[in-house]
Amino acid sequence: MLNRLRVWRERGWTEIDATAYAAAWQRYGGSVFTHPVVVERLAALAGIPVRYLACFSGEQLLAAIPCWGPYLALSKEVLKKRRQRGLFDLGNAEVILPIAAQACVPVRQRMRYVSELNAGRISGLRTQPEGLALARPPED
Repeated sequence: MLNRLRVWRERGWTEIDATAYAAAWQRYGGSVFTHPVVVERLAALAGIPVRYLACFSGEQLLAAIPCWGPYLALSKEVLKKRRQRGLFDLGNAEVILPIAAQACVPVRQRMRYVSELNAGRISGLRTQPEGLALARPPED
């Protein structure tokens, strides 16, 4: 049953290695939360293996995502389930995935605080009740 859920969640995506993910991040950018070195080191600290997935259109890589099962890698929810809550804290980090500017890809992994930069490029994204409060200049 769990394998079927994984197959459904990852349909349209292909497993890639960490080097290919790093190249995608370098090409399309991303946030600190999705930076290849940060993901690699903090996942090693937690002892949780990372699966890197990529979405292709023909031979062109359109998007990539680091995963811990059904969650985005480094997710607080996974750490809480594994009783590693205080292991590291990235706060409520804004998530920017390496996605090509013209692409719109289905991401079925659970994640919070997706950036507005990515919101239009992820199909099926549901809004969450809470959001990030970003600093702005004071009003006159």
